[in-house]
Amino acid sequence: MSKRSPLPSRRTMISATAAALAVAVGCTRRALSDPRPTDKDAPDRSLGREEADAATTHSTTRPTLRVALVEADHAPLNSYRMKQLVVRDMQGDPLPQAITVTRGEARIELAEEPIQLVTCLNVPGFGEINSFADNNGSGYSHPGDIDFVADAVQTRRRRVREAMEQWAKEGVPVSEEIHADLQASDRTLERLDGPERTRVAYASLSHALHAGEKLVLARARHRISKLSAPRKEFLFGCPCWHPGKSAALDKAVLELFNFAAVSWYSWKQAEPPSARIDYTAMDAAIAWCLAHNITPKSYGYTYMARGATPPWVRPSEEQLKGAKGSVFAKDWPYQRLLDLYTQTQFNTLSRYRDRLKYVEVINEAHDKTNLWRLNHQQILEMTVESLRAARRGSPTVKRQINHCCLWAEYAKGRNVDGSRRWSPYTYLKDVVKAGGEFEVVGLQLYYPRFDLFEIDRMLDRFADFGKPCHITEIACNSAPGLDPQSMRPKDLVPGWHGSWNETMQADWTEAIYTLVYSKPHFEAIGWWDLADTPGHFWPNGALLRADYSPKESYHRIANLQRKWGVAKSVAVP
Repeated sequence: MSKRSPLPSRRTMISATAAALAVAVGCTRRALSDPRPTDKDAPDRSLGREEADAATTHSTTRPTLRVALVEADHAPLNSYRMKQLVVRDMQGDPLPQAITVTRGEARIELAEEPIQLVTCLNVPGFGEINSFADNNGSGYSHPGDIDFVADAVQTRRRRVREAMEQWAKEGVPVSEEIHADLQASDRTLERLDGPERTRVAYASLSHALHAGEKLVLARARHRISKLSAPRKEFLFGCPCWHPGKSAALDKAVLELFNFAAVSWYSWKQAEPPSARIDYTAMDAAIAWCLAHNITPKSYGYTYMARGATPPWVRPSEEQLKGAKGSVFAKDWPYQRLLDLYTQTQFNTLSRYRDRLKYVEVINEAHDKTNLWRLNHQQILEMTVESLRAARRGSPTVKRQINHCCLWAEYAKGRNVDGSRRWSPYTYLKDVVKAGGEFEVVGLQLYYPRFDLFEIDRMLDRFADFGKPCHITEIACNSAPGLDPQSMRPKDLVPGWHGSWNETMQADWTEAIYTLVYSKPHFEAIGWWDLADTPGHFWPNGALLRADYSPKESYHRIANLQRKWGVAKSVAVP
Protein backbone atom coordinates (compact mmCIF):
# COMPACT_ATOMS: atom_id res chain seq x y z
CA MET A 1 0.00 0.00 0.00
CA SER A 2 1.46 3.35 -0.99
CA LYS A 3 1.70 6.08 1.59
CA ARG A 4 -0.28 9.23 0.88
CA SER A 5 -0.29 12.43 2.88
CA PRO A 6 -3.52 14.13 3.96
CA LEU A 7 -4.53 17.01 1.70
CA PRO A 8 -4.83 20.65 2.75
CA SER A 9 -8.12 22.20 1.57
CA ARG A 10 -11.81 21.41 1.97
CA ARG A 11 -14.72 21.26 -0.48
CA THR A 12 -18.09 22.84 0.23
CA MET A 13 -20.46 20.34 1.73
CA ILE A 14 -23.76 19.56 0.05
CA SER A 15 -25.90 19.39 3.16
CA ALA A 16 -28.36 16.59 3.71
CA THR A 17 -32.00 17.41 4.28
CA ALA A 18 -33.31 16.03 7.56
CA ALA A 19 -37.01 16.67 7.12
CA ALA A 20 -39.23 13.59 7.24
CA LEU A 21 -41.95 13.12 4.67
CA ALA A 22 -45.28 12.10 6.07
CA VAL A 23 -45.62 9.51 3.36
CA ALA A 24 -42.07 8.26 2.89
CA VAL A 25 -41.14 4.64 3.41
CA GLY A 26 -37.66 3.48 4.31
CA CYS A 27 -35.56 2.74 1.23
CA THR A 28 -38.60 2.39 -0.94
CA ARG A 29 -41.93 3.57 -2.16
CA ARG A 30 -44.99 4.65 -1.83
CA ALA A 31 -46.94 7.03 -4.03
CA LEU A 32 -50.09 8.76 -2.83
CA SER A 33 -51.96 6.95 -5.57
CA ASP A 34 -50.49 3.69 -4.32
CA PRO A 35 -53.10 1.90 -2.21
CA ARG A 36 -50.47 0.37 0.04
CA PRO A 37 -49.65 2.32 3.18
CA THR A 38 -46.77 4.64 3.81
CA ASP A 39 -44.20 5.04 6.57
CA LYS A 40 -43.87 8.60 7.81
CA ASP A 41 -40.86 7.71 9.92
CA ALA A 42 -38.36 7.48 7.06
CA PRO A 43 -36.23 10.64 6.67
CA ASP A 44 -35.95 12.32 3.30
CA ARG A 45 -32.38 13.36 2.64
CA SER A 46 -30.63 14.61 -0.45
CA LEU A 47 -28.34 11.60 -0.25
CA GLY A 48 -31.34 9.41 -1.07
CA ARG A 49 -32.71 6.49 0.86
CA GLU A 50 -30.52 3.97 -0.93
CA GLU A 51 -27.50 5.68 0.61
CA ALA A 52 -26.55 5.98 4.24
CA ASP A 53 -27.14 9.44 5.67
CA ALA A 54 -23.85 9.87 7.48
CA ALA A 55 -20.56 8.17 8.13
CA THR A 56 -20.06 6.70 11.57
CA THR A 57 -17.78 9.23 13.20
CA HIS A 58 -16.34 8.29 16.54
CA SER A 59 -12.93 7.45 17.93
CA THR A 60 -11.57 3.97 18.41
CA THR A 61 -8.64 2.40 20.20
CA ARG A 62 -8.45 -0.45 17.68
CA PRO A 63 -5.90 -0.41 14.83
CA THR A 64 -6.96 1.84 11.97
CA LEU A 65 -6.48 2.26 8.25
CA ARG A 66 -5.74 5.80 7.07
CA VAL A 67 -7.43 6.55 3.76
CA ALA A 68 -6.77 9.61 1.57
CA LEU A 69 -9.88 10.58 -0.44
CA VAL A 70 -9.71 13.33 -3.02
CA GLU A 71 -11.78 14.77 -5.83
CA ALA A 72 -10.58 14.72 -9.43
CA ASP A 73 -9.08 18.21 -8.97
CA HIS A 74 -7.07 16.93 -5.98
CA ALA A 75 -9.16 18.80 -3.39
CA PRO A 76 -10.38 16.81 -0.36
CA LEU A 77 -13.37 14.61 -1.13
CA ASN A 78 -16.62 16.53 -0.94
CA SER A 79 -18.31 16.04 2.45
CA TYR A 80 -21.43 14.88 0.64
CA ARG A 81 -19.52 11.99 -0.89
CA MET A 82 -17.48 11.34 2.24
CA LYS A 83 -20.74 10.66 4.07
CA GLN A 84 -21.29 7.66 1.81
CA LEU A 85 -18.11 5.86 2.85
CA VAL A 86 -18.97 2.29 3.88
CA VAL A 87 -16.78 -0.48 5.29
CA ARG A 88 -17.74 -3.90 3.95
CA ASP A 89 -16.68 -7.49 4.46
CA MET A 90 -15.27 -9.28 1.46
CA GLN A 91 -18.70 -10.67 0.56
CA GLY A 92 -19.97 -7.10 0.23
CA ASP A 93 -22.03 -6.69 3.42
CA PRO A 94 -21.48 -3.58 5.57
CA LEU A 95 -19.53 -3.75 8.80
CA PRO A 96 -20.28 -1.34 11.69
CA GLN A 97 -16.70 -0.07 11.97
CA ALA A 98 -15.83 3.30 13.43
CA ILE A 99 -14.96 5.94 10.84
CA THR A 100 -13.34 9.23 11.83
CA VAL A 101 -13.43 11.81 9.04
CA THR A 102 -11.14 14.83 8.68
CA ARG A 103 -10.19 16.96 5.65
CA GLY A 104 -9.71 14.57 2.74
CA GLU A 105 -8.95 11.69 5.05
CA ALA A 106 -10.76 8.92 6.92
CA ARG A 107 -9.42 6.76 9.70
CA ILE A 108 -11.20 3.42 9.60
CA GLU A 109 -11.32 0.89 12.40
CA LEU A 110 -10.05 -2.46 11.18
CA ALA A 111 -12.18 -5.53 11.79
CA GLU A 112 -11.44 -9.08 12.82
CA GLU A 113 -11.72 -10.02 9.15
CA PRO A 114 -10.43 -8.40 5.93
CA ILE A 115 -12.43 -5.38 4.79
CA GLN A 116 -13.09 -3.52 1.56
CA LEU A 117 -14.14 0.12 1.21
CA VAL A 118 -16.81 1.79 -0.90
CA THR A 119 -17.66 5.42 -1.44
CA CYS A 120 -19.12 7.67 -4.10
CA LEU A 121 -16.74 9.42 -6.49
CA ASN A 122 -17.51 11.99 -9.18
CA VAL A 123 -15.53 10.45 -12.03
CA PRO A 124 -14.93 12.74 -15.03
CA GLY A 125 -15.98 11.02 -18.22
CA PHE A 126 -18.26 8.58 -16.40
CA GLY A 127 -20.39 10.15 -13.68
CA GLU A 128 -21.04 10.09 -9.95
CA ILE A 129 -20.78 6.46 -8.89
CA ASN A 130 -19.88 4.21 -5.96
CA SER A 131 -16.40 2.73 -6.30
CA PHE A 132 -14.77 -0.18 -4.45
CA ALA A 133 -11.25 -0.61 -3.09
CA ASP A 134 -10.35 -4.13 -1.89
CA ASN A 135 -6.53 -4.31 -1.80
CA ASN A 136 -6.21 -6.48 -4.88
CA GLY A 137 -8.92 -8.85 -3.67
CA SER A 138 -7.26 -9.60 -0.33
CA GLY A 139 -9.00 -6.93 1.71
CA TYR A 140 -7.41 -4.61 4.25
CA SER A 141 -6.32 -6.31 7.46
CA HIS A 142 -3.41 -4.24 8.75
CA PRO A 143 -2.85 -0.59 9.66
CA GLY A 144 -1.43 1.56 6.88
CA ASP A 145 -1.99 4.48 4.54
CA ILE A 146 -3.85 4.08 1.25
CA ASP A 147 -4.83 6.27 -1.67
CA PHE A 148 -8.48 5.31 -2.22
CA VAL A 149 -8.79 6.36 -5.87
CA ALA A 150 -5.58 4.56 -6.86
CA ASP A 151 -6.75 1.40 -5.09
CA ALA A 152 -10.21 1.71 -6.66
CA VAL A 153 -8.61 1.67 -10.14
CA GLN A 154 -6.70 -1.48 -9.29
CA THR A 155 -9.82 -3.14 -7.88
CA ARG A 156 -12.00 -2.34 -10.86
CA ARG A 157 -9.43 -3.44 -13.43
CA ARG A 158 -8.92 -6.76 -11.67
CA ARG A 159 -12.64 -7.46 -11.32
CA VAL A 160 -13.27 -6.73 -14.99
CA ARG A 161 -10.37 -8.89 -16.14
CA GLU A 162 -11.44 -11.76 -13.91
CA ALA A 163 -14.97 -11.57 -15.30
CA MET A 164 -13.62 -11.39 -18.87
CA GLU A 165 -11.52 -14.50 -18.30
CA GLN A 166 -14.41 -16.41 -16.71
CA TRP A 167 -16.97 -15.40 -19.35
CA ALA A 168 -14.61 -16.26 -22.21
CA LYS A 169 -15.46 -19.89 -21.35
CA GLU A 170 -19.08 -19.05 -22.26
CA GLY A 171 -17.98 -17.62 -25.57
CA VAL A 172 -18.74 -14.00 -24.63
CA PRO A 173 -17.25 -11.74 -27.31
CA VAL A 174 -15.00 -8.94 -26.09
CA SER A 175 -14.99 -5.96 -28.41
CA GLU A 176 -11.98 -3.89 -29.36
CA GLU A 177 -13.68 -1.04 -27.52
CA ILE A 178 -13.59 -2.97 -24.24
CA HIS A 179 -9.95 -3.92 -24.78
CA ALA A 180 -9.13 -0.28 -25.54
CA ASP A 181 -10.83 0.92 -22.35
CA LEU A 182 -8.93 -1.61 -20.26
CA GLN A 183 -5.65 -0.70 -21.91
CA ALA A 184 -6.34 3.00 -21.31
CA SER A 185 -7.05 2.27 -17.64
CA ASP A 186 -3.72 0.49 -17.20
CA ARG A 187 -1.60 3.52 -16.26
CA THR A 188 1.13 3.22 -13.67
CA LEU A 189 0.85 5.66 -10.76
CA GLU A 190 3.99 4.76 -8.83
CA ARG A 191 6.15 7.62 -10.16
CA LEU A 192 3.38 10.21 -9.99
CA ASP A 193 2.38 12.40 -7.07
CA GLY A 194 0.02 15.19 -6.17
CA PRO A 195 -2.54 16.54 -8.66
CA GLU A 196 -1.01 14.67 -11.62
CA ARG A 197 -1.33 11.32 -9.85
CA THR A 198 -4.94 12.12 -9.00
CA ARG A 199 -5.77 13.21 -12.55
CA VAL A 200 -4.33 10.02 -14.05
CA ALA A 201 -6.00 7.82 -11.44
CA TYR A 202 -9.44 9.29 -12.12
CA ALA A 203 -8.94 8.98 -15.89
CA SER A 204 -7.92 5.34 -15.46
CA LEU A 205 -10.93 4.67 -13.25
CA SER A 206 -13.27 6.15 -15.85
CA HIS A 207 -11.97 3.78 -18.52
CA ALA A 208 -12.16 0.78 -16.17
CA LEU A 209 -15.74 1.65 -15.22
CA HIS A 210 -16.80 1.88 -18.86
CA ALA A 211 -15.05 -1.39 -19.67
CA GLY A 212 -16.99 -3.20 -16.94
CA GLU A 213 -20.35 -1.86 -18.06
CA LYS A 214 -19.70 -2.75 -21.70
CA LEU A 215 -18.55 -6.23 -20.68
CA VAL A 216 -21.66 -7.13 -18.68
CA LEU A 217 -23.89 -5.92 -21.50
CA ALA A 218 -21.88 -7.98 -23.98
CA ARG A 219 -22.37 -11.02 -21.79
CA ALA A 220 -26.10 -10.39 -21.38
CA ARG A 221 -26.65 -9.96 -25.12
CA HIS A 222 -24.60 -13.06 -25.84
CA ARG A 223 -26.67 -15.13 -23.43
CA ILE A 224 -29.90 -13.86 -24.94
CA SER A 225 -28.63 -14.73 -28.43
CA LYS A 226 -28.01 -18.30 -27.27
CA LEU A 227 -31.49 -18.91 -25.85
CA SER A 228 -33.14 -21.89 -27.50
CA ALA A 229 -36.43 -20.00 -27.59
CA PRO A 230 -37.85 -16.65 -26.44
CA ARG A 231 -38.67 -16.53 -22.72
CA LYS A 232 -42.42 -16.33 -23.22
CA GLU A 233 -42.96 -16.97 -19.53
CA PHE A 234 -40.89 -13.92 -18.49
CA LEU A 235 -42.97 -11.41 -16.52
CA PHE A 236 -42.95 -7.69 -17.33
CA GLY A 237 -44.65 -5.95 -14.43
CA CYS A 238 -46.10 -2.63 -13.31
CA PRO A 239 -48.44 -1.36 -10.58
CA CYS A 240 -52.16 -1.74 -11.31
CA TRP A 241 -53.95 -0.05 -8.43
CA HIS A 242 -57.28 1.17 -9.75
CA PRO A 243 -57.99 -0.34 -13.16
CA GLY A 244 -60.96 1.10 -14.96
CA LYS A 245 -60.48 4.65 -13.71
CA SER A 246 -58.34 5.84 -16.65
CA ALA A 247 -58.67 4.43 -20.16
CA ALA A 248 -55.23 5.78 -21.11
CA LEU A 249 -53.55 4.13 -18.13
CA ASP A 250 -55.37 0.85 -18.74
CA LYS A 251 -54.24 0.93 -22.37
CA ALA A 252 -50.60 1.43 -21.31
CA VAL A 253 -50.84 -1.57 -18.99
CA LEU A 254 -52.50 -3.82 -21.56
CA GLU A 255 -50.02 -2.98 -24.34
CA LEU A 256 -46.80 -3.71 -22.47
CA PHE A 257 -47.33 -5.76 -19.31
CA ASN A 258 -48.32 -9.32 -18.45
CA PHE A 259 -47.76 -9.01 -14.70
CA ALA A 260 -49.09 -6.49 -12.17
CA ALA A 261 -48.77 -5.57 -8.52
CA VAL A 262 -52.35 -4.92 -7.51
CA SER A 263 -54.14 -3.08 -4.73
CA TRP A 264 -54.12 -4.65 -1.33
CA TYR A 265 -56.59 -4.63 1.51
CA SER A 266 -57.13 -1.74 3.92
CA TRP A 267 -57.16 -1.93 7.69
CA LYS A 268 -60.34 -0.86 9.45
CA GLN A 269 -61.37 -1.16 13.11
CA ALA A 270 -59.73 -3.39 15.70
CA GLU A 271 -62.85 -5.13 16.92
CA PRO A 272 -64.56 -7.34 16.09
CA PRO A 273 -61.84 -9.29 14.23
CA SER A 274 -64.25 -9.96 11.37
CA ALA A 275 -64.40 -6.20 10.65
CA ARG A 276 -60.66 -5.50 10.60
CA ILE A 277 -60.07 -5.69 6.85
CA ASP A 278 -61.73 -4.35 3.71
CA TYR A 279 -60.86 -6.36 0.58
CA THR A 280 -62.92 -4.30 -1.89
CA ALA A 281 -60.04 -2.70 -3.84
CA MET A 282 -58.01 -5.90 -3.82
CA ASP A 283 -60.97 -7.91 -5.17
CA ALA A 284 -61.50 -5.45 -8.03
CA ALA A 285 -57.84 -5.22 -9.09
CA ILE A 286 -57.31 -8.98 -9.10
CA ALA A 287 -60.52 -9.53 -11.04
CA TRP A 288 -59.53 -6.95 -13.68
CA CYS A 289 -56.08 -8.47 -14.17
CA LEU A 290 -57.44 -11.99 -14.54
CA ALA A 291 -60.08 -10.80 -16.99
CA HIS A 292 -57.33 -9.22 -19.15
CA ASN A 293 -54.88 -12.13 -19.00
CA ILE A 294 -52.48 -10.33 -16.66
CA THR A 295 -50.94 -12.31 -13.81
CA PRO A 296 -51.61 -10.46 -10.53
CA LYS A 297 -49.35 -10.31 -7.51
CA SER A 298 -50.77 -9.13 -4.21
CA TYR A 299 -49.91 -8.97 -0.53
CA GLY A 300 -50.39 -11.15 2.54
CA TYR A 301 -49.06 -8.99 4.34
CA THR A 302 -46.34 -8.70 6.97
CA TYR A 303 -44.87 -5.23 6.50
CA MET A 304 -43.73 -3.81 9.82
CA ALA A 305 -43.62 -0.12 8.85
CA ARG A 306 -45.70 2.47 10.70
CA GLY A 307 -47.77 3.40 7.66
CA ALA A 308 -48.38 -0.26 6.82
CA THR A 309 -49.87 -1.14 10.19
CA PRO A 310 -53.26 -0.31 11.67
CA PRO A 311 -53.15 2.59 14.15
CA TRP A 312 -54.33 0.40 16.99
CA VAL A 313 -51.15 -1.72 17.01
CA ARG A 314 -48.59 1.09 16.66
CA PRO A 315 -46.40 2.14 19.60
CA SER A 316 -46.41 5.87 20.21
CA GLU A 317 -43.53 8.15 19.26
CA GLU A 318 -42.98 8.80 22.97
CA GLN A 319 -42.61 5.08 23.66
CA LEU A 320 -39.98 4.73 20.94
CA LYS A 321 -37.80 7.63 22.08
CA GLY A 322 -34.62 6.27 23.61
CA ALA A 323 -35.90 2.71 23.76
CA LYS A 324 -33.13 0.10 23.58
CA GLY A 325 -35.38 -2.87 22.93
CA SER A 326 -38.84 -3.89 21.79
CA VAL A 327 -41.74 -1.46 22.31
CA PHE A 328 -45.40 -2.42 21.95
CA ALA A 329 -48.73 -0.63 21.99
CA LYS A 330 -51.05 -1.23 24.90
CA ASP A 331 -52.88 -4.55 24.59
CA TRP A 332 -50.72 -5.59 21.60
CA PRO A 333 -47.68 -7.55 22.88
CA TYR A 334 -45.49 -9.53 20.53
CA GLN A 335 -47.48 -12.77 20.62
CA ARG A 336 -50.71 -10.99 19.76
CA LEU A 337 -48.99 -9.20 16.85
CA LEU A 338 -47.68 -12.53 15.59
CA ASP A 339 -51.18 -13.97 15.76
CA LEU A 340 -52.60 -10.92 13.91
CA TYR A 341 -50.13 -11.21 11.05
CA THR A 342 -50.38 -14.96 10.64
CA GLN A 343 -54.18 -14.95 10.79
CA THR A 344 -54.30 -12.14 8.21
CA GLN A 345 -51.95 -14.07 5.91
CA PHE A 346 -54.15 -17.15 6.22
CA ASN A 347 -57.40 -15.25 5.68
CA THR A 348 -56.06 -13.36 2.65
CA LEU A 349 -54.59 -16.36 0.89
CA SER A 350 -57.67 -18.45 1.65
CA ARG A 351 -59.78 -15.77 -0.01
CA TYR A 352 -57.68 -15.79 -3.20
CA ARG A 353 -56.33 -19.33 -3.17
CA ASP A 354 -57.62 -20.17 -6.66
CA ARG A 355 -56.90 -16.75 -8.22
CA LEU A 356 -53.55 -15.55 -6.95
CA LYS A 357 -50.35 -17.09 -8.33
CA TYR A 358 -47.91 -14.79 -6.47
CA VAL A 359 -48.05 -13.16 -3.06
CA GLU A 360 -45.59 -10.85 -1.33
CA VAL A 361 -45.66 -12.33 2.16
CA ILE A 362 -43.20 -10.07 3.96
CA ASN A 363 -41.41 -6.87 3.00
CA GLU A 364 -38.20 -5.14 4.11
CA ALA A 365 -37.82 -7.11 7.34
CA HIS A 366 -34.00 -7.11 7.07
CA ASP A 367 -33.55 -4.42 9.77
CA LYS A 368 -35.23 -1.79 7.59
CA THR A 369 -38.86 -1.83 8.70
CA ASN A 370 -39.13 -2.86 12.33
CA LEU A 371 -41.71 -0.64 13.99
CA TRP A 372 -41.66 -2.52 17.32
CA ARG A 373 -37.86 -2.92 17.34
CA LEU A 374 -38.11 -6.67 17.44
CA ASN A 375 -34.91 -8.63 17.92
CA HIS A 376 -33.61 -10.90 15.20
CA GLN A 377 -35.12 -14.03 16.69
CA GLN A 378 -38.56 -12.42 16.78
CA ILE A 379 -38.24 -11.19 13.18
CA LEU A 380 -37.23 -14.65 12.04
CA GLU A 381 -40.22 -16.16 13.83
CA MET A 382 -42.50 -13.52 12.30
CA THR A 383 -41.08 -14.35 8.86
CA VAL A 384 -41.26 -18.14 9.14
CA GLU A 385 -44.76 -18.18 10.64
CA SER A 386 -46.05 -15.67 8.05
CA LEU A 387 -44.77 -17.93 5.28
CA ARG A 388 -46.39 -20.98 6.88
CA ALA A 389 -49.69 -19.18 7.31
CA ALA A 390 -49.70 -18.16 3.65
CA ARG A 391 -49.16 -21.77 2.65
CA ARG A 392 -52.01 -22.93 4.89
CA GLY A 393 -54.21 -20.40 3.13
CA SER A 394 -53.21 -21.49 -0.37
CA PRO A 395 -51.45 -24.73 -1.32
CA THR A 396 -50.26 -23.35 -4.66
CA VAL A 397 -49.43 -19.65 -4.28
CA LYS A 398 -45.79 -18.69 -4.85
CA ARG A 399 -44.61 -16.92 -1.71
CA GLN A 400 -42.22 -14.01 -2.10
CA ILE A 401 -39.94 -12.35 0.46
CA ASN A 402 -39.23 -8.79 -0.70
CA HIS A 403 -36.10 -6.71 -0.03
CA CYS A 404 -34.97 -3.14 -0.54
CA CYS A 405 -31.54 -1.44 -0.37
CA LEU A 406 -29.60 -4.38 -1.78
CA TRP A 407 -26.20 -2.95 -0.80
CA ALA A 408 -27.52 -2.32 2.74
CA GLU A 409 -25.75 0.99 3.45
CA TYR A 410 -28.03 1.35 6.49
CA ALA A 411 -26.21 -1.63 8.03
CA LYS A 412 -23.01 0.28 8.73
CA GLY A 413 -24.62 1.21 12.03
CA ARG A 414 -25.82 -1.24 14.68
CA ASN A 415 -29.33 -1.97 15.87
CA VAL A 416 -30.49 -0.33 19.10
CA ASP A 417 -29.76 -3.58 20.93
CA GLY A 418 -26.16 -3.53 19.66
CA SER A 419 -26.56 -6.37 17.16
CA ARG A 420 -25.05 -6.22 13.68
CA ARG A 421 -27.72 -5.39 11.13
CA TRP A 422 -28.72 -7.75 8.40
CA SER A 423 -28.24 -7.03 4.74
CA PRO A 424 -30.99 -8.47 2.52
CA TYR A 425 -28.64 -11.34 1.69
CA THR A 426 -27.70 -12.19 5.29
CA TYR A 427 -31.34 -11.93 6.40
CA LEU A 428 -32.38 -14.35 3.69
CA LYS A 429 -29.64 -16.76 4.74
CA ASP A 430 -30.92 -16.68 8.31
CA VAL A 431 -34.52 -17.18 7.16
CA VAL A 432 -33.44 -20.35 5.36
CA LYS A 433 -31.52 -21.54 8.43
CA ALA A 434 -34.61 -20.90 10.57
CA GLY A 435 -36.75 -23.14 8.35
CA GLY A 436 -38.46 -20.44 6.28
CA GLU A 437 -39.93 -21.85 3.07
CA PHE A 438 -40.63 -19.58 0.12
CA GLU A 439 -40.64 -19.76 -3.66
CA VAL A 440 -39.50 -16.32 -4.89
CA VAL A 441 -36.84 -13.77 -3.88
CA GLY A 442 -38.03 -10.19 -4.41
CA LEU A 443 -35.47 -7.41 -4.97
CA GLN A 444 -36.05 -3.68 -5.35
CA LEU A 445 -33.59 -1.93 -7.65
CA TYR A 446 -34.07 1.81 -7.69
CA TYR A 447 -31.13 3.67 -9.20
CA PRO A 448 -28.66 3.28 -6.36
CA ARG A 449 -25.43 4.94 -7.57
CA PHE A 450 -23.87 1.62 -8.52
CA ASP A 451 -22.81 0.99 -12.10
CA LEU A 452 -24.02 -1.86 -14.32
CA PHE A 453 -21.03 -4.06 -13.54
CA GLU A 454 -21.60 -3.92 -9.78
CA ILE A 455 -25.37 -4.23 -10.22
CA ASP A 456 -24.74 -7.38 -12.24
CA ARG A 457 -22.50 -8.77 -9.47
CA MET A 458 -25.18 -8.06 -6.87
CA LEU A 459 -27.96 -9.69 -8.88
CA ASP A 460 -25.86 -12.80 -9.45
CA ARG A 461 -25.22 -13.07 -5.72
CA PHE A 462 -28.87 -13.94 -5.11
CA ALA A 463 -28.59 -16.99 -7.37
CA ASP A 464 -27.04 -18.65 -4.30
CA PHE A 465 -30.51 -19.37 -2.91
CA GLY A 466 -31.58 -21.51 -5.84
CA LYS A 467 -34.90 -19.66 -6.11
CA PRO A 468 -36.44 -17.62 -8.92
CA CYS A 469 -35.80 -13.90 -8.41
CA HIS A 470 -38.03 -10.94 -9.28
CA ILE A 471 -37.08 -7.28 -9.59
CA THR A 472 -40.21 -6.11 -7.79
CA GLU A 473 -39.60 -2.39 -8.16
CA ILE A 474 -37.29 -0.37 -10.36
CA ALA A 475 -37.09 3.23 -11.56
CA CYS A 476 -34.64 5.95 -12.53
CA ASN A 477 -34.98 9.64 -13.37
CA SER A 478 -36.04 11.05 -16.74
CA ALA A 479 -35.17 14.66 -15.87
CA PRO A 480 -32.55 16.37 -13.69
CA GLY A 481 -33.19 18.28 -10.50
CA LEU A 482 -35.92 18.04 -7.89
CA ASP A 483 -39.40 16.70 -8.49
CA PRO A 484 -41.87 18.34 -6.06
CA GLN A 485 -44.70 16.12 -7.34
CA SER A 486 -42.90 12.95 -6.23
CA MET A 487 -42.66 11.19 -2.88
CA ARG A 488 -39.02 12.31 -2.74
CA PRO A 489 -39.32 16.05 -3.44
CA LYS A 490 -35.95 16.89 -1.85
CA ASP A 491 -33.90 14.06 -3.32
CA LEU A 492 -31.26 15.05 -5.87
CA VAL A 493 -30.28 11.94 -7.77
CA PRO A 494 -26.99 12.21 -9.69
CA GLY A 495 -27.02 11.34 -13.36
CA TRP A 496 -25.68 8.10 -14.76
CA HIS A 497 -23.41 9.23 -17.61
CA GLY A 498 -24.50 12.84 -17.52
CA SER A 499 -27.64 14.71 -16.53
CA TRP A 500 -30.85 12.73 -16.51
CA ASN A 501 -33.17 13.13 -19.47
CA GLU A 502 -35.66 10.84 -21.17
CA THR A 503 -33.02 9.28 -23.41
CA MET A 504 -30.68 8.65 -20.47
CA GLN A 505 -33.56 7.01 -18.58
CA ALA A 506 -34.30 4.87 -21.64
CA ASP A 507 -30.63 3.86 -22.00
CA TRP A 508 -30.42 2.79 -18.35
CA THR A 509 -33.77 1.00 -18.57
CA GLU A 510 -32.71 -0.92 -21.67
CA ALA A 511 -29.45 -1.92 -20.01
CA ILE A 512 -31.06 -3.19 -16.81
CA TYR A 513 -33.85 -5.04 -18.61
CA THR A 514 -31.24 -6.68 -20.82
CA LEU A 515 -29.19 -7.81 -17.81
CA VAL A 516 -32.21 -9.19 -15.97
CA TYR A 517 -33.81 -10.93 -18.95
CA SER A 518 -30.50 -12.66 -19.70
CA LYS A 519 -30.26 -14.25 -16.25
CA PRO A 520 -31.92 -17.67 -15.90
CA HIS A 521 -32.57 -17.17 -12.17
CA PHE A 522 -34.69 -14.07 -12.87
CA GLU A 523 -38.26 -14.48 -14.08
CA ALA A 524 -39.75 -10.97 -13.63
CA ILE A 525 -39.01 -7.25 -13.60
CA GLY A 526 -41.55 -4.63 -12.53
CA TRP A 527 -41.37 -0.84 -12.99
CA TRP A 528 -42.62 1.47 -10.21
CA ASP A 529 -44.57 3.83 -10.75
CA LEU A 530 -46.20 3.79 -14.16
CA ALA A 531 -47.04 7.52 -14.53
CA ASP A 532 -45.61 10.78 -13.15
CA THR A 533 -48.94 11.84 -11.70
CA PRO A 534 -48.79 13.72 -8.37
CA GLY A 535 -47.65 11.40 -5.60
CA HIS A 536 -45.55 9.06 -7.76
CA PHE A 537 -42.62 7.55 -5.91
CA TRP A 538 -39.32 8.11 -7.74
CA PRO A 539 -38.46 11.67 -8.96
CA ASN A 540 -39.46 11.91 -12.63
CA GLY A 541 -39.17 8.15 -12.54
CA ALA A 542 -42.23 6.76 -14.30
CA LEU A 543 -42.51 5.30 -17.80
CA LEU A 544 -45.37 7.66 -18.65
CA ARG A 545 -45.63 11.42 -18.27
CA ALA A 546 -48.31 12.97 -16.09
CA ASP A 547 -50.68 13.11 -19.08
CA TYR A 548 -50.10 9.33 -19.59
CA SER A 549 -48.15 9.82 -22.81
CA PRO A 550 -45.27 7.32 -23.06
CA LYS A 551 -41.68 8.35 -22.47
CA GLU A 552 -38.84 6.96 -24.54
CA SER A 553 -38.21 4.31 -21.87
CA TYR A 554 -41.72 2.86 -22.38
CA HIS A 555 -41.05 2.52 -26.11
CA ARG A 556 -37.59 1.08 -25.41
CA ILE A 557 -39.10 -1.76 -23.35
CA ALA A 558 -41.61 -2.43 -26.13
CA ASN A 559 -38.75 -2.57 -28.66
CA LEU A 560 -36.84 -5.04 -26.50
CA GLN A 561 -39.91 -7.26 -26.21
CA ARG A 562 -40.30 -7.30 -30.00
CA LYS A 563 -36.59 -7.98 -30.48
CA TRP A 564 -36.68 -10.86 -28.00
CA GLY A 565 -39.88 -12.32 -29.43
CA VAL A 566 -41.96 -11.83 -26.27
CA ALA A 567 -44.15 -8.84 -27.21
CA LYS A 568 -47.82 -9.09 -26.34
CA SER A 569 -50.15 -9.87 -29.23
CA VAL A 570 -53.42 -8.60 -27.83
CA ALA A 571 -55.92 -6.13 -29.21
CA VAL A 572 -55.95 -3.04 -27.02
CA PRO A 573 -59.03 -0.80 -27.15
